[in-house]
Amino acid sequence: MMRKRQRGKIIKWLLWVFGVLGLIIGALAFIEIDDIIIAQGIVEPGQKIYIDSPMSRVVHRIYAEPGDTVRANQPVAQLYEGDLRAAVAAAEKEVKREHANLAAARAQLALLKENPLEERKIAAARVEQARIGLTARGQELKRATQLFKGERLWSQEDFERAQTSYDLSHANLQVAIESLNLVNRGPSVAEVQNAEAAVQQTEAALEKAQQHLEATQEALELATLRSPVDGVVARQDLFPGMQATQGGIVLIVAGLEEGTVIGAVVPETNAWKVKVGHPVEILSNLFTDREGFLGQGEVTEIYGYAILEGGVKTFGLEVAVKKTPIPLRYGSTADLRIIVGRRSILKILLGYENQDAVLSSSGAIFQKKKKHILPDSSQSH
Repeated sequence: MMRKRQRGKIIKWLLWVFGVLGLIIGALAFIEIDDIIIAQGIVEPGQKIYIDSPMSRVVHRIYAEPGDTVRANQPVAQLYEGDLRAAVAAAEKEVKREHANLAAARAQLALLKENPLEERKIAAARVEQARIGLTARGQELKRATQLFKGERLWSQEDFERAQTSYDLSHANLQVAIESLNLVNRGPSVAEVQNAEAAVQQTEAALEKAQQHLEATQEALELATLRSPVDGVVARQDLFPGMQATQGGIVLIVAGLEEGTVIGAVVPETNAWKVKVGHPVEILSNLFTDREGFLGQGEVTEIYGYAILEGGVKTFGLEVAVKKTPIPLRYGSTADLRIIVGRRSILKILLGYENQDAVLSSSGAIFQKKKKHILPDSSQSH
């Protein structure tokens, strides 16, 4: 009798235990929670502008440091420019000199072509002046001859001096007459052609000097590195005194228009479940109480190639930061909880996947392959 009672108690206890377990398992099978994939990432600018050096030069100054807000076209760094400023000053002087040469050449050409009346008047006046001078020197020579040869009142030196003055006056008259003849005759064809050639040569020299000036000014302008967009300086690679190579990065500016993103990786075994648009919970490692500063984001891009690191294959993805209590700092790390759907607690514990999620993923892959393989019916006709 006692044995039957003990056996009955054991059976009741077992039924009760199995019943409770059944209820628990049933609850775990029906209660669904968020299906989450854990990933790690680094906070990055959504728009990264690389401020690189256009030439090999020493960095002279840095105007904006990491964290500083900059505006479009604002100088952020300065390369050494002392020799460039000297080159610009020398080029400006050369342009001014060629402008003066061109003005003189054009004036000479105009003088030859126009043969102005004023110049003829001047040449005629010089002839008349030379004739008057010759007449005066002739009278002096006549008087000197009479005094030297007739009355013997002048010395040999006085007579020779009067003779020389007369000869010089006669020569001056001949030169003035020849100049008047040249003015009246006008310039020769060769003289005009030479003057025109001189103008063309000076014009070419001026154009070359202006091109050289523009090149030196452009080089001087390139020595000042400017931000092309409104943004925040995210990184500084070079400092004053360091050599910047051509194309080398000096600063990185984060554009304000694209916001902030997190570049992350997920294991190969879970990457198939992640899709663009999945919501993401962001736990920044900047805060000790990460749950209290929980941020929100969304998967915006998934890269199609795996990366092998430490014997583990991972896939990269990008998460757009939608909302955070305070702005996240570039370069900081964060853990991500990617919500890929809903799954019962029992399936999560046992590692079973939702059939709908598997079919949805395979269907998406099939549609993607079909899109690349099948021709577009609208274009086949």
